[in-house]
Amino acid sequence: MSAAPREAVRQVTGKPGGARRVRDWRRALVVSLAVAVAAIAGACKENLDGGPACSAAAALCPGQHVDLRDTIIDPVLAFDSTFSGFPVTGGEFFLPLVNYGDTLETVAIARFDTLITLFSPPGDTVQSVAYADSVYLRLAVDLTHARVPDSVRIDVYDVGDTTLAAGFVDTVPAMLRQRFTPRRIIGGRTYSKIELVDSVLVPVKDSAMLARLADSTFGWPRLRVGIRVRGIGGPVAFRIGSEESGNPMKLRYRPKADTAVHQQEVDLASGDPADREDIRVDLRDFTVVLKTLLPDLPHRITLGGIPGHRAYLRFDIPSWLSDSTTVIRATLRLTQVPYPFGADSDTIVVHPHVVLASPQITDVRRASTFLAQAGLVVGDSLSVTPGASGVREIEMYSLVRGWAAQAGAANAPPRAVVLAVGDEGTIPRIATFYSTTAGPGLRPRMRVTYIPRVGFGTP
Repeated sequence: MSAAPREAVRQVTGKPGGARRVRDWRRALVVSLAVAVAAIAGACKENLDGGPACSAAAALCPGQHVDLRDTIIDPVLAFDSTFSGFPVTGGEFFLPLVNYGDTLETVAIARFDTLITLFSPPGDTVQSVAYADSVYLRLAVDLTHARVPDSVRIDVYDVGDTTLAAGFVDTVPAMLRQRFTPRRIIGGRTYSKIELVDSVLVPVKDSAMLARLADSTFGWPRLRVGIRVRGIGGPVAFRIGSEESGNPMKLRYRPKADTAVHQQEVDLASGDPADREDIRVDLRDFTVVLKTLLPDLPHRITLGGIPGHRAYLRFDIPSWLSDSTTVIRATLRLTQVPYPFGADSDTIVVHPHVVLASPQITDVRRASTFLAQAGLVVGDSLSVTPGASGVREIEMYSLVRGWAAQAGAANAPPRAVVLAVGDEGTIPRIATFYSTTAGPGLRPRMRVTYIPRVGFGTP
């Protein structure tokens, strides 16, 4: 080595840490080259059509050019079925209070089957309740997706049975409708739009409460109420909390005129059916549709509304796709049809749910209740408005590839998906799409992008 190079080396390495910096610089150069090579190779693998990266580094990834192929499966469904009545009675996370005049009206039912009949005044013995004052129903108001006019009237009805009438069942809508008459109103108030906030107190007649406290027809005093709304100046729709939401209705009253006596607060409770505790829990509060004239249109998949509609889609995908190809993309195409009721601002979010029911469950409606969570396997969703139209797409290639992996497996779930809206059964918004019975070009179909199942790279 000449003196000049040796001097140069000495100048670099003669300082503390100099040799380390040289090694670090060389190591960084090697890592950078490795990253670059990996990026080029990765580009070749990801871009199946080739492209600039592969063209520039053909020596690094020879023979990787693969032609993508497309096909349209039409029809892609073996059948579809639309079911209504979701969620089940008493399973509502919110209770919708809706009054759209002649088209739709819903009410909320609440059961207080264990009224408090004893209280302890300060410094006194336990006494029976013989007085009722300042009676209120507390409602937790939810204004998500609400439609509220300038003023709203909230009325409270006594919908309970005091005569043990034969055949009366207060969960049957047709029978409950008979209880919403003017003579059964036991409370209510008109609220301005700005008063309808997080919670409201609806006054109940003291005399009505006292009458129920004294009634022992069923062995224990109880009060069952119906909540009905009416918009002053336009339609009205909002929701109130339910037992399932953790913010249910509360009944409050003062058992004595003495203000030192604490107000009693009664929680929801249902006394029947006596032999089914699970059903009793559900029937503490629930929704009843008093009136609906919203049409169910032919050749349509209907989603949303009150009661909630959902659709079960059974897919019929050719076996050759799973046997001899690798699916790169699978896009379900639905053609939306304008629904005659609903504003352009009424957004509806549609979620696909993978059906988990086993083949032994042949009742399709029941199978449509055994579902994976929204976003699991199929992460896509639709956001539409009732009056819109056109082709809507849901990407579901992960599910199609999963079905291919299950081909031939014993007791594999059916190749089915349920379409349901968010806040099912609590918002009066409906979206419709053409069903399998519609003509070609309108019925559901699927565009699949795939490659033949072959090896890659140098054998």
